[in-house]
Amino acid sequence: MPAPEGLRHYSYERFRQLVGQEVQARGLTARIQHIPGHTMQVDWAGTKIRIIDSVTRRATSISVFVATLPYSGMVFAYGCVDERQPNWLAAHRHAFEYFRGVAEVIVPDNASTASNAIRTGDKARRVNTAYEEFLTHYNTAALPTRPVRPKDKGNVESGVKVVTNWAIRRLADREFSNLDDLNTALRAAVEAINDRTPFRDQQVSRRQIFQEAEADLLAALPDEPFLPTVWKKSKVSPDWHITIATVHYSVPYQHVGDTVDVRIRGDQLEVFAAGATIATHTVGTQRGAYVTDVVHCPPGMENPNNLWSSQYFLTQASRVGPNTRMAIADLLASRPIVAQAYLPARNILAMGKGDNKPILEAACLRLVGDATRRRAISYTGVKNMMAAVRSDQATRPATTPTPRAHARSTSPPHWHGDRGGLLGGAGQFSLEALTGTDTSDHKEESK
Repeated sequence: MPAPEGLRHYSYERFRQLVGQEVQARGLTARIQHIPGHTMQVDWAGTKIRIIDSVTRRATSISVFVATLPYSGMVFAYGCVDERQPNWLAAHRHAFEYFRGVAEVIVPDNASTASNAIRTGDKARRVNTAYEEFLTHYNTAALPTRPVRPKDKGNVESGVKVVTNWAIRRLADREFSNLDDLNTALRAAVEAINDRTPFRDQQVSRRQIFQEAEADLLAALPDEPFLPTVWKKSKVSPDWHITIATVHYSVPYQHVGDTVDVRIRGDQLEVFAAGATIATHTVGTQRGAYVTDVVHCPPGMENPNNLWSSQYFLTQASRVGPNTRMAIADLLASRPIVAQAYLPARNILAMGKGDNKPILEAACLRLVGDATRRRAISYTGVKNMMAAVRSDQATRPATTPTPRAHARSTSPPHWHGDRGGLLGGAGQFSLEALTGTDTSDHKEESK
């Protein structure tokens, strides 16, 4: 059918292009109609709060996570020490628990903790694996906003402003010494925001709208909270411990030398060998700490006051020198379970092999020689001290022998001109000379 005069036919794709250009030119927008229980928008507040250590007075900046339910306007805030993946997920979990339910869709921004670009330079994004696994546990999904489109999450942008003005800035003059106290204060401020009236020019609060129209439409929480799972491998050292993130965990001594699988789920750590659980511990938080179960100890080591195998290291140290023995004794005495010092003791003694033995002894002398300024013994400390000893020896000026005042000009009185092998004559090898007896009298009597 021919087009009416003055009009042109367009393909569907060309029609979409023209409409898109018109919308972009005129800046047309449409108001989003939010559905109860459908979305929860999340973001980090731009303004941070500080906590100050009551002893050291050291200040730490705390990021504030904000979540909002667009339909009712309910807000939630939670402080975290950083914005990395573990705290990002933990803050979501606290938000779900505060609302006592889960929205159908979670709308974050394009932070790397939520989504990643499918290809370098490509605007298309996909939810990262850790975030998707977390949301799957709570029977929901994420729909990250489009790049540079803050209107896609306008409600949480507004919620961030409310939390910043009515919570963060009002708490700025208070001093908090720990994160728990800060989050308690944030929780009280959030409760006041959600209970405040009027809201949206009506004599109702956010909480009233939430309870009347949205609370029952949120999905139920799972029976157990999500716990991130991390798998690692580790080799059991001679002190029957494995090391994960600088913390040492015991395993049954029979597995010394084996490579085991380690599963960290929440604050629980499990060790597996051949598919069977051989040890379970609570994750340690102090760097370099030992988490030890006495059930894993070799026979005879259950009582830390009766550890016989320390004698081996003391004997080996004695072969180096008395100061090395004293240093190893200090090291063994510094641990609650002596076996925990076996590995550093072995490493220290290994540095004293061959020509390094006098250097190790000199280094230990510097560490333990002065009883009034005795230093803690560690592998690193001994190694650094050995390096200092070598440096001092390398920079010490070489000594030259002092020439004698007078050179001998004459031969000593016992000097023999004959340099032959028989300086005393052949008689010195006679029977009389060798035995110290004179046989001449016996010869006379026999005549």
